[in-house]
Amino acid sequence: MMSTLAMRECVAEVRAACRRPIDEVALEALVRGLRPNFEQVLDHPDGAARWADHGQQMRDHGRHLGALADFFGYRSNVAVVGTDELMQAFTMIHAACRVGADEP
Repeated sequence: MMSTLAMRECVAEVRAACRRPIDEVALEALVRGLRPNFEQVLDHPDGAARWADHGQQMRDHGRHLGALADFFGYRSNVAVVGTDELMQAFTMIHAACRVGADEP
């Protein structure tokens, strides 16, 4: 499924951009919350075309999320990025995300 590939690539970008280790439980919780949106947008018959059109933007969002989570980890003075840092970063990224916004 296209959503599985997309999730894998986006999570890889989060990990690459975050210099601190990420708590696996926290990351899985975030991914679990995002999975239905990825499935709705990308497991559609036009999913491959949608990924071709928006995949780079989605990977960029993953990279930004990872970098922001790392920043919030720095600000909180934690060794491992956890739920709080990921959610602070996600709140900022979510406000900028337009992928799927025009889909029914």
